[in-house]
Amino acid sequence: MLPEIIPKNFINSIAVGRSANSVAHTIIERLLCNHQKVHIIDCAIRLRAMQIAEATKGMDFFALHNITLQRAFTPYQLLDLFNTISTSYQRNETERVIQIFLAPSKQFFDGDVKKDERVHLLKILTQKLERFVQLQIPFIFSESTPKDDVIYYQYLHNLEKCGKIIQLPEKLPNQRGKIYGQNHYSLL
Repeated sequence: MLPEIIPKNFINSIAVGRSANSVAHTIIERLLCNHQKVHIIDCAIRLRAMQIAEATKGMDFFALHNITLQRAFTPYQLLDLFNTISTSYQRNETERVIQIFLAPSKQFFDGDVKKDERVHLLKILTQKLERFVQLQIPFIFSESTPKDDVIYYQYLHNLEKCGKIIQLPEKLPNQRGKIYGQNHYSLL
């Protein structure tokens, strides 16, 4: 279940907080249930594929066929991926899918990215996301790990130009029942 803080139209939103990854997965599940195609850009190995598979099994169609996945392990790979997506949309070479970014800023805050380079690259990232808005490319950002860094908060402030920032609670209420394969008859 999505927290009440998430708007019904969560496209072009930036979910921020420790629970953002869980919320992003719930959004992915909801989109798949509605036959929506999603492209997941996983920047920090955050995708929980088994959770999505569990949530979509038993549907009368192959929901998992509506997912594509790419990983970006460096800031430069992520920025290049933005270029590729934008170019494909401009040329109408791709279907209209929702781009879901899991932890996109993580790579920028790794120890091997120097402060000046980080500031510069995050500025470019924001510009590329602004281009998504201009091209009407639907996206969702999920920033789950808050960083105690002034640059991070400036980055979030800059993202406000691109979409709605949703500050999530630190922890979502526990859900009872099947989750991540727990309490499932096939495990007994």
